Amino acid sequence: MSNHRRRRRCSPRLRARRSFARCAGLLGLLAATATLAEDLHYEAQVAWLQAGDVTLSHERDGDAYELSGTVVTSRVVNRFFKWRGRFASVGRFVDGFPQSRAYLLFAEDRDDREILLAFDGKTTVHTSDGDFEELVAPRGSDLMSVMFLADHCLTDTIVHDGEDAYHLVPVRSRERELHQAGTYYSGDTLRCDYRFRYVDGSTRRVTVWMAEVNGRRLPVRIQVRVPLLPDGILRLRVDKVADSPA
Repeated sequence: MSNHRRRRRCSPRLRARRSFARCAGLLGLLAATATLAEDLHYEAQVAWLQAGDVTLSHERDGDAYELSGTVVTSRVVNRFFKWRGRFASVGRFVDGFPQSRAYLLFAEDRDDREILLAFDGKTTVHTSDGDFEELVAPRGSDLMSVMFLADHCLTDTIVHDGEDAYHLVPVRSRERELHQAGTYYSGDTLRCDYRFRYVDGSTRRVTVWMAEVNGRRLPVRIQVRVPLLPDGILRLRVDKVADSPA
């Protein structure tokens, strides 16, 4: 448990009122994202194994954006990516950088379920056993918005998963040609290399390749390197990129 957490001890009646209010907000956010058309499909791979899928939908209106998606991964990939299940984020672009205003996550792991909402300086967590926790929201923008909506290499950046903040440190950026199989993008890319520092002091190396696809610059490959384990890779299926007003 990170040091910014604090447990709220509430009476059952007060907990019920707060839970109802939070759930009403969750339903409103889901309704806002339910109309988005799926337009990005990533496949996860660890070593030679196909290990899951990430499906994203997003819409942009001026500087405002909405992002939602589903993450279905194997247990192997869950070692690399903490998020899983369904998620949604709303926010605004500031100088080309997505800054989320609210982040919602429905996480599932076997029989355990967790609903997390980070909004207005607070993170509320509901678990399947009926437990309730209210935390101080972490700094930064949510990781999903930053990874999938930023169209340029990032400067020193704080990101979060709704509960904890992480430090994304740029290492270098350069133009590179990328070669992948026919269903994935091959061609000119902008490669961005980062160090990803967790709250426990451990680090990961993360590389993002970005390219123009249907008039938009998108991450076409994301690779996470973990010591002593095979790399985790997400690759965009270019044959499934739908036309989008965004």
